[in-house]
Amino acid sequence: MKLRLPLSIVAFVLALSLIGCSNSATTSTTAPTTPKFLLALDGYGAGNNVNVFPVNATTGVLGAPVTGSAFDLGLTRAMTAAVHPNGHFVYAADGNDGSIHAWDVSETTGIPVEIAPKVINHSASYFFSGNYGNVITVTPSGKFLYSANNDATVGAYTIGTDGSLTHLADLNVGACATGMITANDSFVWVTDTCYNLLPGIVRPVGNRTVRNGTADNTQAAKCETTGCGNGAGNVVSLSIGADGTLTRVGSLSLTNVYAQLVSIQVNPMAKFLYVGENGGQLYSLSVATDGSLTQLAVQAPLSGTPADLAHSPDGKFLYATSLADHAGAFSVDTTSGAVTELAASPYTGGIGQIIVDVTGQFVYLGDPIGSGQVIGYTRDLTTGALTPIGNTATAGNRAIAVGIIR
Repeated sequence: MKLRLPLSIVAFVLALSLIGCSNSATTSTTAPTTPKFLLALDGYGAGNNVNVFPVNATTGVLGAPVTGSAFDLGLTRAMTAAVHPNGHFVYAADGNDGSIHAWDVSETTGIPVEIAPKVINHSASYFFSGNYGNVITVTPSGKFLYSANNDATVGAYTIGTDGSLTHLADLNVGACATGMITANDSFVWVTDTCYNLLPGIVRPVGNRTVRNGTADNTQAAKCETTGCGNGAGNVVSLSIGADGTLTRVGSLSLTNVYAQLVSIQVNPMAKFLYVGENGGQLYSLSVATDGSLTQLAVQAPLSGTPADLAHSPDGKFLYATSLADHAGAFSVDTTSGAVTELAASPYTGGIGQIIVDVTGQFVYLGDPIGSGQVIGYTRDLTTGALTPIGNTATAGNRAIAVGIIR
C-alpha cells in the first residue's frame, strides 16, 4: 500500500529543501551574473574617494553616481579592489599603511558599508612602483584572501560568511619583497619585486640606491641586506591548504628580465600564468600540477608595459593596462599558452586596474594619470575586440581601481 502525502505537506518539504540550498556558501557559480554597479576608487588621496555608479546591464554604460557617492570609508591611497565571488563583498588595499578594508555593497542601492575595521598587513606597506598594483587577491571559492606584504612574507586570511577577515598567518616565502599576487583555489603566485634591474632607473651608489637620480634609502637598505638585483625576476609558487594556510612550492627565476615585475594573473581556465614587467615585456608561464612554473615565452606588446592584467571568463583573451596610457588586448592559445596581440590593439587606456565582468560583455579600467576617469568598453565574445562606450568621471578624477558589483 502506497502512502500518499497531502500536497500541502509535499510543498512544505520542498520549500525547506530549497531554503537549505540557499543557505549554502555562495560561490562564483551561484552568485548573480548581471552587473549592477561599478565601484571605482580614486587614488593618491584620502577623503571621499569610493565612487559607485549603476551599470546598464545591456549597454554597459555607467549612470550618474548613486546617492551619497563618493563615500569616505577611511581609504588614503587606493591600490587594489578585489570583489568577492558573491558579487558584493569588496576588499581594498591601502598603500598608505598596508591595510585591507572590507566593505559590503548593497546590491539594491549600491551603497557600501564597512564590514569590520581594517586589518594591517605584516609590513604595514605594499610594493608601489608608481602605477597600479594588484597586491591582494581573493580565491574563486571566496574562502580566502592573500596579501603580498612588501617584505619576505605573504599574508593569509579566511573570509567569514559576513565578509570579515580573520588572519591566519604570514608565511616567509624567501622573497626580498613580495609585490604582485594572484591565486586560484589551489595555489598562490607572488612576484619578488624588490629591485629594478633597468640600468639608470635604480642602481647602487655607495651605500644608497638612486632611482632616476633620487636617493631611495628604503630600497638601499634592502639591497644591502639581500644584494641588489637578487629576486627581481622571481615568481614564487605556494600551495593552499584546506584551512587556507600556505606552503612554499618553489620559485622560478625568469630569464630576460630588466625591470620590476608589476603585474601577474593566472588564467581561469587553463594551466598558464602571465607576468608583466616594468620594462614593457609580458611573460608566459605554464603551471604544473603542483603549482610550479616553467617559462614559455617573452613578448614586447605594442601596448607597452603590462601594468595590470585581466582574463575573459573563458580564458581565451587577456587584457592589460599600460604605462603608455593604452589598453592591450591579446588572444590566448589555451593549449600552448601563447598570446597574440589583436590587430586593433592597443586601445585607449591607462595604468589603473582592468577588469572583465563575469558575463564577458564589458571591460572597465581606471586611468588615474591620463583622463582620470573610468574607461569602459563592450567586448566581442568571439573575437575579443573592444568597442568604447565612453568615459565616466569620478569625484577625485583619479580613478585607479575598479570592481563590478552584481
